[in-house]
Amino acid sequence: MKQRKQRRDKIARLISWGHWFTFFNILLVLAIGTLYIEATEAPGSALGVLYLIMNWLGHFAFLPFIVFIILIFPFCLLIPYTRILRGIATLVASFGLIALVADALFYRQYGYHLNTYSLSQLATDAETAFAGASFLILLGMLLIFVVLLIFELGLANIAWKRLDQLQQKHWGNAFSAVFVLCFLASHSIHIWADAVFYTPITKQDDMFPLSYPTTAKTLMSKHGLLVEQRLEATENLIRQGTAVNLAYPSRALQCARVPEAPNTLVIALNQLDTTTVTALLHEFPELTQYESPVLGHRNSTSGLFELMYALPDLYQAPIEHANKQPVYFSTLRDYRVEVALQNQLQTSSLPGVLNEFTAFNLPEPSAFIGLATADTMTTEMKRILRRQIDQQTQVVVVGIQPQQPAGKEALSITAMQVPLLYTAGISLKPQPLVLLTDIMPTILARYINCVDEADAYSIGIDLSAEQRRLPVMTSFGHDLVVYDEEMTSIIQADASIRTFDNQEQKLLPGVSPATPVLVDGIRRLKRFSQEQQSTAVD
Repeated sequence: MKQRKQRRDKIARLISWGHWFTFFNILLVLAIGTLYIEATEAPGSALGVLYLIMNWLGHFAFLPFIVFIILIFPFCLLIPYTRILRGIATLVASFGLIALVADALFYRQYGYHLNTYSLSQLATDAETAFAGASFLILLGMLLIFVVLLIFELGLANIAWKRLDQLQQKHWGNAFSAVFVLCFLASHSIHIWADAVFYTPITKQDDMFPLSYPTTAKTLMSKHGLLVEQRLEATENLIRQGTAVNLAYPSRALQCARVPEAPNTLVIALNQLDTTTVTALLHEFPELTQYESPVLGHRNSTSGLFELMYALPDLYQAPIEHANKQPVYFSTLRDYRVEVALQNQLQTSSLPGVLNEFTAFNLPEPSAFIGLATADTMTTEMKRILRRQIDQQTQVVVVGIQPQQPAGKEALSITAMQVPLLYTAGISLKPQPLVLLTDIMPTILARYINCVDEADAYSIGIDLSAEQRRLPVMTSFGHDLVVYDEEMTSIIQADASIRTFDNQEQKLLPGVSPATPVLVDGIRRLKRFSQEQQSTAVD
């Protein structure tokens, strides 16, 4: 009985020591956390600053606490030996701190957090500066780790030796209460900010590492909270129509080169009917028809824009006005990837800024991406296709304008479908729905690896690596369209919504997508618009 009591007292003492050791590490982590704040633009409002302070206190107090609960607390129960426990805690804390320091330094330099791609980018940039820079960075991190290890070991021993004095202090509980309140308050405020698109708060979402703020969508769908505010914000956002204050790109691309990139030829035909598809599959057995539904565009110029820029057509006019080429062009040029365009369309020309653009004309390109456009598959186009296939070039053949069968809703999935053919070098996953904006991200994934994947330069997805989730929103002229599994909704510029089912295409009076679906769809669709980056919806 006495041994059990002694063991319980020992475990309680170890847990108390663990609390104080964690508390001092929280203070240290908070200090490191200021590096992120100093490197980031100010929120721009008093409420944004208040949220930043609470989020800083709550988040960086939570990180050491959760590490204590998961990695240290169990050892207090299983291995109640002070020296062993202090050694384990010292190692865990040191590894956590060096990871945080490395991420903070990287964030200050690049503006985003460490991951697989960013480590590759860091190594590339370091070696570009001078040979052996990567080794020096690694050596520097190792030295910092040793310093942190010694510091943590001293901190652990001091906390253990002075535990009795620390247990008499009452301010530890007060600080803990402040941290908990800040953590809960910051998440609660973020729910409201996400519901009404309060940008001074939501733009801080990616500031801190391992930060996943609570959003309004899940909470609202379960409990019906903030519905009026969300509905008002949704209506205001929809009534803005397809107006875009261009912010393209939202930030500089951070991409690494894919070694041994292939050659690719994309043939975009204004009309690619069933007869032509059958003939192509017969003449070119290397081609495979993609079975997933691919949606074209009713306007060939807008369709070409979507294909080339990987953006919906609502960006077409602003980009032409700003005279901007696709942002990924400069990245490809840096990696000596030639891009050649050949336009033979009679019904339309390439979107404004690309009209006279033919190629980079790079010396000794490492690979090329060719885009050929025509109204139909000509004899010359077939000769080019055969030659490129024989040279093991990746080939994609896609239609632009759908056939638009009579008696169908003009923007329905059935009416908007176009064929897509591809060679074996491209592996495409089955998708519930494919847009023209997905084709270039799929191709470019074989040339560049970007930190935000396709999100860095487009609205599309990589069809070979990602799985699209419905509903998905896109634009056709002044109409926004939401495609879901069972129904399609068309949203006009005056915020009126018309919905029909996908099977029989019958109108569904009074039916519209859920408010979070509309809001999140528009937010994603207008990601390269200043409204989503710097303006709150009142």
